[in-house]
Amino acid sequence: MTVLDYDEQGHVKFHSSCSTDLGQPVFDEEWQRRAFGLAVALSEFGHYAWEDFQRELIASIGSWQQAPDDAKGRWEYYEHWVAALDTVVRRHGLLEDGYVNPEDRV
Repeated sequence: MTVLDYDEQGHVKFHSSCSTDLGQPVFDEEWQRRAFGLAVALSEFGHYAWEDFQRELIASIGSWQQAPDDAKGRWEYYEHWVAALDTVVRRHGLLEDGYVNPEDRV
């Protein structure tokens, strides 16, 4: 079981590889930041275990790695993050069917 590490203010501490600023991850796009925050928040509020999300993220990345090169497309870590989040959210019934649109990047 993975245990999240917290700082004095109660914020999740990130691994040093997450950012040049050890306290904050870096995102290229706003949707990446939102997906990251949503995944962490839903887990912290008890909607699913963090390990459940991690398994789905590993599975998504593994599927991409096993795909033929011509089917892979461009590598985008947070695309896998969103795919894992979508799977976990659906599995736990957190949204109605059809509500999540993977094309939305608001």
